[in-house]
Amino acid sequence: MPARLLILDDHRMLTQSLATSLDEEPDLVVTEQFSDSQALLSWLTTAGSSPADILLLDLHLPGIDGLSLLPRLRQQHPELRILVFSMATTPKLIEQLIVAGAVGFVPKSADMAELVAAIRRVREGHTVFPKQTRATSAQLPVNGADPLLKLQRLSNREREIVKLVCEGLTTREIAERLFLAELTVSTHRRNIMHKLELNNVAALVQFAIDHGL
Repeated sequence: MPARLLILDDHRMLTQSLATSLDEEPDLVVTEQFSDSQALLSWLTTAGSSPADILLLDLHLPGIDGLSLLPRLRQQHPELRILVFSMATTPKLIEQLIVAGAVGFVPKSADMAELVAAIRRVREGHTVFPKQTRATSAQLPVNGADPLLKLQRLSNREREIVKLVCEGLTTREIAERLFLAELTVSTHRRNIMHKLELNNVAALVQFAIDHGL
């Protein structure tokens, strides 16, 4: 089944050109295009469960900008993987995007082949960020790592479970909500605590509040 893509960019000519090029790929299909954040949010509200796989997100948007939109999307639509596609690119910005929940960044100066390759890697569950960011992350120690790096370790499912833990749900209730076995949820919870280097639920809730999970 082709990966279902959404494009959010206020430059209509660009989105139309992108959609045309991406639709030529046999494993990709552009489901919808949007020019502002509110239009995307409204569509997601009415489109049903898991209407798309990946969102190509520009940062400079009218109304709610892309960086402000990211945590909201992560909270309300954790299944949607967000690949930022923007002109702006600085190490500080990349860090902010990772913390906010993006799974990748591709500069608009990239060619179509690079963008398609990034989309495919994101679909396979990988993150896609500039090499300098990855290299810097790899040099930092695991113990006492920056919260930014800890967040990178969490999968979409783990982020979803963190949110439900913060809502006060028990392991059994989370399993019922997500249609998972209790053992599976328990394993996820242990992995989350290990990845975030936390010892108890109170610390997990505080970490989630501090970092917008």
